[in-house]
Amino acid sequence: MKRIFIYLSLLILIISGCCLVDPLTRAQSLSQKGQFEEAIKMLEKEFKAQPDSIPVKSLLAQAYSDYGLALCQDQNKLPKVKYPMAKEQFAMALALNPYLKDAKDMYEMIEKIQASLSANKLD
Repeated sequence: MKRIFIYLSLLILIISGCCLVDPLTRAQSLSQKGQFEEAIKMLEKEFKAQPDSIPVKSLLAQAYSDYGLALCQDQNKLPKVKYPMAKEQFAMALALNPYLKDAKDMYEMIEKIQASLSANKLD
């Protein structure tokens, strides 16, 4: 009887542990699947609850940067639509982590692209 109780207790612990996923792990998983908006919402919620958490801040900055990159690569959006959206994501990433080199480089590249597009506009 005691052995059955122990096995049932272990089974309950295993099952409940499988159902509870750390929000940061879940957000990373969403981001890796390209579900950036959901990941960002989840991380923003965590950031509001833990504004001094370096891991949360880092993951949120990276999620913004990854989303910006995905927007830049989106072939279904016109440049005049995708670049401002991506630039905003990179700005959000840099506000959280000004040392995020990829976000900084992409932000600067988009500024150059936008300047070039503006210079080549036919009125």
